Amino acid sequence: MKFLSDPVPIDSTLRRPAIAAAALLVFLQTVPALAESHHGVRLIKTDAARVDIYVGKSLFASYHYGAGFHKPIFHPLLSPEGHRLTRAYPMEFGTPNEHYDHWHHEGISFTYGNLNGVDFWSKLPGGRDKPGSGRIRHTGFARLEDGQKGVMDTTSDWIAPSGDVLLKQDSRMTIEAGPGWRTLDLTFKLTAQGKAVTFNDTKEGMMAVRVAPDLREDRTGRYLNAQGLELSKGVWGKKSSWVALRGSVQGEDLTLAIMNHPKSIESPTFWHARGYGLFAANPFGRKDFQKGSPPLNVALEPGESALFLYRILVHSGHLTQSDMTAQFEKYRETKP
Repeated sequence: MKFLSDPVPIDSTLRRPAIAAAALLVFLQTVPALAESHHGVRLIKTDAARVDIYVGKSLFASYHYGAGFHKPIFHPLLSPEGHRLTRAYPMEFGTPNEHYDHWHHEGISFTYGNLNGVDFWSKLPGGRDKPGSGRIRHTGFARLEDGQKGVMDTTSDWIAPSGDVLLKQDSRMTIEAGPGWRTLDLTFKLTAQGKAVTFNDTKEGMMAVRVAPDLREDRTGRYLNAQGLELSKGVWGKKSSWVALRGSVQGEDLTLAIMNHPKSIESPTFWHARGYGLFAANPFGRKDFQKGSPPLNVALEPGESALFLYRILVHSGHLTQSDMTAQFEKYRETKP
């Protein structure tokens, strides 16, 4: 898989020993300095099947990929002031004011509810697999890079109950930060393996965040989309290039937004955004989102791939629609 920032060939002058040594010394001195700067990004791989992502000295998010999860997830996601934007349950118990519904809504995840009839979205209380459900298994890291941007490349397999690998997933996660804002860019390339796969229409998917209780609509949360529609009743089931959730967590005013790049499959996406705290972009659920519409049932032949491109934006304060339009224009200029 070719990514925009893949390494370029080394210039021939760097093959000369003295110049190469000097260049290496500058690199070794510069990258840690960037990572330790106020907005530099560090990726720290732990012994607990987790990568902790720091902006300066503050935790921004953690990527979990161990066998205890039925898909890789990010948990928690933190604001610039250090407040949690994702729900603690079911990864943690005993958090005040939590809501104990939907066991499978784990932090930030990328998954789907009906791939060739296999459910990769749901699971039962206690983490038990539902009959006919699949798992997304992390298989390795291709890149972990600190700096002014943090970059993490991973591979995963979508595995059916039979043990067959239906999809290979190549992922790139790019993290950037500045005063009062953070972005997490997520690029997923899914490639069908030994047989054709079909994303049968369902609302249960796909790029999903289960937000902290303070961001529910019965508290402070308010959705807004690119067409100016508001609340879950306005944005649910509609197509939009972005949706922003504005609210307050422990007194900190925030905007949490998901953007869908124009080069992502079936862009602009539908939105499975619920007032109780599920905030998800789903390109494939047309028959569920548009009553009376025929299903999309998007298929990939063996060896065929599809790209899914998203940006998660965390921003201090409540961004207006014009603010979000400007943010999306910045994102659409990026090249997958």
